[in-house]
Amino acid sequence: MANPADRLPVTIERLERALVLLAYFIELDGDVHVPMYVKFEAELAELKTKEAIKCRARKRLECYLNEGGGLKAIR
Repeated sequence: MANPADRLPVTIERLERALVLLAYFIELDGDVHVPMYVKFEAELAELKTKEAIKCRARKRLECYLNEGGGLKAIR
């Protein structure tokens, strides 16, 4: 049976909360949680990069459409 957490999407907000929790665990337990912290930091950076790319693409499309270029011109 699948863990319910496995079905939740990975989001920037969830990763940031996880990093805060891991930082707390690192303070309590020491270096044992550092590898997971590093992994989550990398995932967060990757997700933020993807979101920034999608935002730039969206803005480009909006500018194109606002300049009078309809979707028909794209096809």
